[in-house]
Amino acid sequence: MKRKYGVILLLSIFCLLVGWGIQKFSATFYTIPIAKVEQVEIKGNEQQIQAVVKNGENKGEQVSLTSSYRENEIDSVKLQKGDQVFFQKRKVVEKKRDGFVAFLVLLLFLCLVIVGGKNGVTTFVSVAINTMMLFLMVTWYRHHQGVPLLMLTAIYVLFSIAITLFLIEGIQKNSGSKFLASAVTVFLSFGICYLAMSFFHDKGLRFEEMGGLTRPYRPIYLSGLLIGATGATLDTVVTVLSTLEEIEERNNRVTFRQLIASGKKVGKDIGTTMINVLICSYFSSTIPMFMVYLLNGWLFSQTANHLLSLEVIRVLCGSFGILLSIPVSLFFFQLNRRREK
Repeated sequence: MKRKYGVILLLSIFCLLVGWGIQKFSATFYTIPIAKVEQVEIKGNEQQIQAVVKNGENKGEQVSLTSSYRENEIDSVKLQKGDQVFFQKRKVVEKKRDGFVAFLVLLLFLCLVIVGGKNGVTTFVSVAINTMMLFLMVTWYRHHQGVPLLMLTAIYVLFSIAITLFLIEGIQKNSGSKFLASAVTVFLSFGICYLAMSFFHDKGLRFEEMGGLTRPYRPIYLSGLLIGATGATLDTVVTVLSTLEEIEERNNRVTFRQLIASGKKVGKDIGTTMINVLICSYFSSTIPMFMVYLLNGWLFSQTANHLLSLEVIRVLCGSFGILLSIPVSLFFFQLNRRREK
């Protein structure tokens, strides 16, 4: 046991050193100019910075930079001596954080390996693949305006479910049931919200926060709605079906009625907690803007209507997915069991 903790400690230190090394020495690999802050002076809404260039033809030279500054740091960062920044035309573009990101990613990978072993590694790989696929989908959509975004998203969701299930668990006898149950539930819950929005012509929904988009806002919002419903639905489906498989494997005498009752109980327990997780996840993101509006004289009801209408639909779509995944999972479990007999 002591040896195991020692290995974990060494690996944690390794992650820290790699992150520190990337943060300190990776400037050479960037094409955009990077400078290390030597001195900062704040004058009004501007930071006047003396820095040393860390890469490119002007490496080692002193440079004077400027950066916007607000005390609340809502759209700027207070720089300190030792920070590294990207800059162009004597203006700071962004603070360099690649080392910190690398440390967190490595630490997450280490935690997944410690907790999940082989499954932890495949989980990390599946997350990386899904993220890359999402990035490629968005990039492809940017250059092909004639292709419906919702159709692309639906294809992505199917691939995402398949990668998550088959990569983490492998192809097993019930993998098909999990895939079908997840896909049916996701599109069923999304369909309910889509039809409701269409029937009421989006009344009560405030899309102002998407006003900066250069593409139609509705397909983009619906695509996000579809992707958001996938995570909670997939988790519930896998939990219910995996629990029933484990019960059946450990107790050959269990009856089908007992299995269904157990599935319902598990589904109800995880459903209530997952819906609370959805509420906390979606609504928590609006807290900063909520405070900005309230502190600037908006009424609570006006602020809630303005900021929470889209989040409410996201929560409802995910909640439908969680609740519907219970009967859908039980249906596919029953279908698979009869087919085996």
